[in-house]
Amino acid sequence: MVLGLNLLTTECWKSQYELTLALYQEATEAAYLSDDFQRMEEFANQVKIHAQSVIDKVQVYRALVLGYANQQLLPEAIRNGLEILQDLEIVLPEQPTPADIGQELGVTQTAWEGQEIEALIDRPEMTDPSKQAAMDLLFDVIHPAYDSNPALFTLCALKMVQLSLQYGNTPLSAQGYASYGIVLCGVVFDIDSGYQFAKLALKLLDRFQVKKIKSAVFFLVFYFSIHWKEHLKETLPPFLEGYQAGLENGDLLFAAFNAYGYSSYYYWIGKELPFVEREMAKYSEAIARINQNLILSYQNRYWQVILNWMGQSENPCLLVGEAYNETALLPMMIETSDRYGIGDLHLHKFILSYSFGEYGQALENAAIAEQYLDAMIATPAVAEFYFYQSLTHLALYPDSPESEQQHILEKVAANQEKMHLWAKQAPMNYQHKYELVEAERARISHQLSDARNAYDRAITLAKEQEYLNEEALAYELAARFYLSTDNTHLARYYLQDAHYAYQRWGAIAKVQHLETRYPQLLNLQTPKTPGSTITQGTFSSTSTTGSSSGDSLDLTTVLKASQAISSEIKLDQLLAQLLNLAIENAGAQKGILILSDNNQLKIVAAKLPDTEVQILESLPLTTGNLVPPSIINYVTRTQENVILADATGEGIFTREPYILQQQPQSVLCAPIINQGKLIGILYLENNLATGAFTPERIELLQIISAQAAISLENAQLYRTLEDKVIERTAQLAAANNEISALNEMLKSDNLRMSAELDITRKLQQKMLPRPQELQQIPTLEIAGFMEPADEVGGDYYDVLNYDGRVKIGIGDVTGHGLESGMIMVMVQTAVRTLLANNETDVVKFLSTINRTIYDNVERMQSDKNLTLALLDYTDGILRISGQHEEILIVRANGDIERVDTVDLGFPIGLVMEVNDFITQTQVQLNPGDGAVLYTDGITESVNVANEQYGLERLCEVVSQNWHRSAKEIQQVTIHNVREFIGQQKVFDDITIVVLKQR
Repeated sequence: MVLGLNLLTTECWKSQYELTLALYQEATEAAYLSDDFQRMEEFANQVKIHAQSVIDKVQVYRALVLGYANQQLLPEAIRNGLEILQDLEIVLPEQPTPADIGQELGVTQTAWEGQEIEALIDRPEMTDPSKQAAMDLLFDVIHPAYDSNPALFTLCALKMVQLSLQYGNTPLSAQGYASYGIVLCGVVFDIDSGYQFAKLALKLLDRFQVKKIKSAVFFLVFYFSIHWKEHLKETLPPFLEGYQAGLENGDLLFAAFNAYGYSSYYYWIGKELPFVEREMAKYSEAIARINQNLILSYQNRYWQVILNWMGQSENPCLLVGEAYNETALLPMMIETSDRYGIGDLHLHKFILSYSFGEYGQALENAAIAEQYLDAMIATPAVAEFYFYQSLTHLALYPDSPESEQQHILEKVAANQEKMHLWAKQAPMNYQHKYELVEAERARISHQLSDARNAYDRAITLAKEQEYLNEEALAYELAARFYLSTDNTHLARYYLQDAHYAYQRWGAIAKVQHLETRYPQLLNLQTPKTPGSTITQGTFSSTSTTGSSSGDSLDLTTVLKASQAISSEIKLDQLLAQLLNLAIENAGAQKGILILSDNNQLKIVAAKLPDTEVQILESLPLTTGNLVPPSIINYVTRTQENVILADATGEGIFTREPYILQQQPQSVLCAPIINQGKLIGILYLENNLATGAFTPERIELLQIISAQAAISLENAQLYRTLEDKVIERTAQLAAANNEISALNEMLKSDNLRMSAELDITRKLQQKMLPRPQELQQIPTLEIAGFMEPADEVGGDYYDVLNYDGRVKIGIGDVTGHGLESGMIMVMVQTAVRTLLANNETDVVKFLSTINRTIYDNVERMQSDKNLTLALLDYTDGILRISGQHEEILIVRANGDIERVDTVDLGFPIGLVMEVNDFITQTQVQLNPGDGAVLYTDGITESVNVANEQYGLERLCEVVSQNWHRSAKEIQQVTIHNVREFIGQQKVFDDITIVVLKQR
């Protein structure tokens, strides 16, 4: 090409116009692609001077627009584009006003209104060369306009659609429709129409089969529009397809944009940071190779953000490090009017500052970012901005002056209106964000029940949609909420889950931040030397060691896991269950289970990343390079844990060939021991983060594995029995005959006793209020539940509706069993008899019951007595008398008032006369208010750790679920009690009554 230019004569533009024009056009484009911008301008100026038509200038102007944009000279790129567009009779203002945009929005809407959007694909093809050239130039100008002049971007998109609708479709109409989709989603907030125009762009691209613009259309559709209706992760494969299409068809600009979209959206969906960091580095290098410097600066900024989260920067809130230096690059962005870059930089600094508790810095960066939001329209970054702005304001609310507090509430309410709209359209991306802000709003308004529920909804939704980053944040904010309410137990629970979630995400800087701020709640132990071998005991069925307190463990998880393991008797199923539980609770990615078979260790089960557990046929340790032999041998010999916090960096196994080849980050290898005998080894890896196996997770694993040690022995014995079942059939049959004979001897007595108890139990149950009776009470919604510890129980409750009044009784006879059950029947009979005789005086009522029970207990020569409370409800007034457990008065918002009944009566049947002890108190109930009655079988139930369920826990469950129906509250409470008890034997009858005023 240079040779061709050198051969041209001074009269070439006259004598060889076509050849000269072609050479200068190609030379201009070649100079742009090789970063020789001075020669690019020289070659382009020759064409500007000598071109015989506007169309002949278009190609060099396109090269100038792209060249200036790549140098980040965005205003210059736009100026050149608008200059040639004016020659093509497309006049656009360089600084459009809102009136300009409003007018063109109206023109565009009118052009397609009344038509099905998908039918626009059938428009005729564009044939006018000047309009085709205009589409080319608008295509090039729209991208620097997006970065530096969002209003002009909007006009360019509208003009492309107008030209397509007036003059027919061209391949570039696909880009016009895609850009219009951006405007509809991000400016007009007509997400349904914007999504349809994005889909139209893809269909048009498919119809024209013009591969050259595929990369551009894919980026515009999947970066800006699809996530408003579909999960953000659905954009990732198309980004790679767009990247590849750009490389194959010479569209290097959009190849780079797609690579950037792919990498950055992996960050926003909360993918594990070590993986995202590798992808960032990989595509940063790729973008650099194709010489797209502007997009490279965007890519590297995200890369540095990830490095900051991973703890690889001195200040996590300052983007200065290996990949990016904001101090050097911000002045350049300001100079080149890179509005997108400035806004994006301050958005990241804003999020990091909030996340690390620097709320003042967060507000400063938020104020700057907000000025540049128009340069980020229709991207997930917009939703992230409003999300974190709301969270920051709500974090600062308690310490803000009263005048500022009202402004905060109004600002957050406005933000939530936007988030609610987005959550309706794409709940998988935005609903958990909405719920988390709602939780924080409820927190500052002291609506504790609403806050609890909203935090849990945010956590559940973030977890379901795999937003690990925002799951971690939701756990953290919930922990802070419980700290603010002095509920240290729940705060610890949520904070440990936050710590674990951030660790799984790979946010080491944030993990360290939590450890520094909340060391006591995280039960941090004295740090070990990174990479060292740690021997904290073994996974044994006879003893477990570790310095974390029992409070740090998730007991529900322990109980469920233990139940799951202990219930498995088939060896293959047990191996799969154990390995899955170990990986899940330790935070591992890979797990190998090894068992001892005739004193030889064999691999029996394996779970590799992103695969299911495979049950193996007792493979040798050397099979498939699955485990490091030296570590397995060490554990076998010492019967001690090996925990490597940094397997490749420090410790005695860094030269192990397996470690050198596989490069695991964290390693845990532990013996499984039963009664002093090694029965197996558990090998776990985490390849995302160092220090992944925390003391808390290890302690939880120890408890689970202690049960597993027993279950593995049992399962192996069971398999042995199965293998020998044929030869032992005769012996088993004989033994069975002997057992059958013994059973026959006992059967008649057992059947008789069982029948008697069963009749008594059924009689008791029949005497309880029936659901249809409770439903006939118009003013109250009531649900009751009674379950005896034995066949017959000593708890009592009744609900009676008479003459527009409701009487509710609840009692608890000392002990349980047949004798207590009989006294319960006596009480129920006495209460109903007194009501039938119209006894309304509370002192006479309880005194008569007391004398009746006292006389019968004396006659029975029993030491039984009972607590008994009676509640009378009329016209919103609840009158309470008698001594029993505290009565819980629950207000409509979930707030609880506790009524102590100690001074309202005396135990029934203990002494002959109780008149002097009986008094009454009353409570006003409003619609939605109610009461919860219970026996001590709930509050004094114990779990395997010998902890009592307690009144505080009951109050919390009731408060959190008070928005539900009475029946649902009763069911949730009983379910929670049963989960707490686990496999522990129930020692007392359990009764609860829930009533709510309609």
